[in-house]
Amino acid sequence: MAAVRACEICKQPIDPERAEAIPDSRLCTEHARAIARFGGEFITTSVQERTSKAGSLKRNYGGVATSKSRNNEALRRLREEFEQLQERK
Repeated sequence: MAAVRACEICKQPIDPERAEAIPDSRLCTEHARAIARFGGEFITTSVQERTSKAGSLKRNYGGVATSKSRNNEALRRLREEFEQLQERK
């Protein structure tokens, strides 16, 4: 079971089941839903793998390699929105 972590936005504990399912997540469930408006917490990219030899005219392609990176722009916008809401209170 994953250790209890605080949400990057509101500092509330992240639900242990969410932390176990998505270990890279830094957001509680509420803010994970809210960040979807800005493109989501992560950006996933994929590249077609090439298995043919370098310089060969024969093109062999294998599977698809994926990578995941944090969507820092979305996190910044969500943090700004949260801070504005806190100022109004």
